[in-house]
Amino acid sequence: MKEYLVSTNAKEAIQASYTIRDADKIEHRIVYNWPLAAFEELATNCILHKRYESPNYIGIYVYSDRITFVNHNRPMPPVTIEAMNSQSSFDNRKYLNPELKDMFFALNLIESYGSGIRRAKEALKSNRSPKMEFLPNNDYDDYTMAVIYINEEFAEISKDEKKIIESDKKPIKADKKPIKADKKPIKMERKSLILNYIAQNGSISNQEAKKILNLAESTVKRLLKEMVDEGLLRSEGERKSRRYTGRD
Repeated sequence: MKEYLVSTNAKEAIQASYTIRDADKIEHRIVYNWPLAAFEELATNCILHKRYESPNYIGIYVYSDRITFVNHNRPMPPVTIEAMNSQSSFDNRKYLNPELKDMFFALNLIESYGSGIRRAKEALKSNRSPKMEFLPNNDYDDYTMAVIYINEEFAEISKDEKKIIESDKKPIKADKKPIKADKKPIKMERKSLILNYIAQNGSISNQEAKKILNLAESTVKRLLKEMVDEGLLRSEGERKSRRYTGRD
């Protein structure tokens, strides 16, 4: 049991479900948007494998079609990102925080060493969810991101349900502004990538930020200015020679 990890509101968002009765079967089945067990295992994994001397935080971002779990360090060798995508268990896995691992095991918050990824993959498979993905797919970026995607059957039912609900609603007045999507999680993830780049390289330019974020230059400039205004970054130099560094 890992009730400490997930609040009631988060459970409702993460573990929404539909009960399905197939025409050729007597039993019903339940399909979840994301299985809670996978969320718990990956959140626990983030806590156990974070490099705590780094100021970067653990990032868990919930989108409409996926959840991402971000640690700003790579797994300890011999485990690799490639192995995490292709394998399910790691008998010889090393831990950055062995004391934390032993405490979690003593409290029965983990069942066995090196098996969290296996249980997350099994939970996704049982829910007929897409395979999880570990990033980055290169050997130089110093972060680890686990991505679990929404169950496709759940997404399709949810889309049909929303169409029915929308068809029953009265027409919206023309002068009423549409509700904008919440972009905070995406912006937080972009800021996190910028801070991680600075932690590795000492500073970042507009062009470097544009390259790692794959965004328009104007959008990158606004984001960097916002981070300066928030006190996250310090700007040095003028215009094309301007670089950004972290705050001491």
